[in-house]
Amino acid sequence: MIRPSVNQLLEVFSRKGYRVYDTDSVDWNLNIVGIRSLDPVPDTFDDTLVVFHRFRGIWDIFYYHITTDPSIYYLRHPIASAGQGTAILKEGQYLGAYKIDIHKRGKPGAHEAICQRLGPVTVFRDSNRDDRLNLNASQTETGMFGINLHRGPLVAHPDSANWKLSAGCQVFADRRQFDDFMLKCHNGARAFGNKFTYTLLHERDFA
Repeated sequence: MIRPSVNQLLEVFSRKGYRVYDTDSVDWNLNIVGIRSLDPVPDTFDDTLVVFHRFRGIWDIFYYHITTDPSIYYLRHPIASAGQGTAILKEGQYLGAYKIDIHKRGKPGAHEAICQRLGPVTVFRDSNRDDRLNLNASQTETGMFGINLHRGPLVAHPDSANWKLSAGCQVFADRRQFDDFMLKCHNGARAFGNKFTYTLLHERDFA
């Protein structure tokens, strides 16, 4: 799990031309950032979610264990709506594409999460149905795919198996960390409205 400082994150954002949400006078202007690990393993929570924002004029930063990759089950068995293969979110910044909404609405396990409802994202399509992530730049698709940020197990170690938890979503390893993240998002929504940007980086961006 990588733990970059705010200054390291700001340097990467500047280099890539990404937007940083920074308001001295109002708290909870959240920057929500996923970081894919250098050698991602789809069956573990080996990636990082970072939230940083100003609080009383000072940068606060928080780190959470997540996976940015689909589970092995869904790599082998793409969901019917996947079309050309299982979705793997491509690194990039997805401005205003997310809001607090219900993940899996009307289905078992439905819960409040940060959901892709307001704008498109770009995904790789992994179609070879094996246990490895296929991050092939020639096989991408942009659209509304429901690539949400949602909870995982009630309690889990980061090395716990991510066997059937993600069909492409960004999933937390520990539900208690997810609850803490959602509390921040509710504060952000009250301060700035129910609209969030999600930025996905790669560990190599910090090399």
